[in-house]
Amino acid sequence: MLISRLFTLCLALFLGISGAWAAPASLRTSTGSEIFLRTFPGEGNTLMLGFPCDEGLGTQEARASQSLARLGLEAWLPDMLGAHSLPALASSMDQLPPLEIAEVIGQTIKLSGKKVVLVTTGRGALPILQGAYMWQNQATPQERAALTGIILFSPDLYSVKPAPGVEARYHSIVSRTSLPVFIYQGQRSPARWWLEHLKVEFARGGSKVASKVLPNVRGFFYSAQDPTDEEKAMTERLPELILDAIKQLESKQ
Repeated sequence: MLISRLFTLCLALFLGISGAWAAPASLRTSTGSEIFLRTFPGEGNTLMLGFPCDEGLGTQEARASQSLARLGLEAWLPDMLGAHSLPALASSMDQLPPLEIAEVIGQTIKLSGKKVVLVTTGRGALPILQGAYMWQNQATPQERAALTGIILFSPDLYSVKPAPGVEARYHSIVSRTSLPVFIYQGQRSPARWWLEHLKVEFARGGSKVASKVLPNVRGFFYSAQDPTDEEKAMTERLPELILDAIKQLESKQ
């Protein structure tokens, strides 16, 4: 009887501890938005906070998150578009309030107790960088240390669409960002020719920047409607690419 009671008590304590560490189903911001999460628990000390931008659906990001979780990297994918009833289009990322991004970052760090890496793509880069900047300005030094950096896949940060023969111009947030940054760009994307220029703009704000050009793929290879064999193979490597970038970011902290 005593053994049975001890077993029951230990089980209850275990379940209580497990429940305390369970990822939330949603986050609520000061603006009143409820942001639902897709969460992929991982046993490691790092969490990937991903903001999908492939037509807002994040299909490949979800698949990569499942693989990463099995390798120990926890992943949370907040449904920012759904919280504002925005259509599943990359252009909808322009309408995301940076304040809410800042609060999602802060809550994720506080609730998880883990190091956090931001990941986004294309036009998602602008609001996520703005939100990260806003959060950094009000966070404590200890909290800021928990943000490892940001991984950008084919970021679209032009303030004006570049014209042939005219130097690219970027939103001011690029030169105000002070975070470790890793950029992936497809070799078959026109933006690859401006990659070094973008890195220089990031460096103006004190960001430590690294990059890699991915061979034989377009910028949005993982969401292409007509992917080539090379793009399909690179999509399968998304978990590997993210882990490699995280290692680079951690070395720059």
